[in-house]
Amino acid sequence: MSSSTIVLPKCNGCNRHIMPNDKCVKFNCPECGNELIWRCSSCREAAKSYTCATCGFTGP
Repeated sequence: MSSSTIVLPKCNGCNRHIMPNDKCVKFNCPECGNELIWRCSSCREAAKSYTCATCGFTGP
């Protein structure tokens, strides 16, 4: 019998887990396009900054 593990994405602004029904957005980094950026609704509303782990781009 094998066990499956679900890995939840984390918000790039606050680092909290994104739950399946959360209002969030995901998009590729606007600078390099390689990193997938996740933003929870709280960070989006507060315009909290995020940083791309691949290229270091910082955006609101």
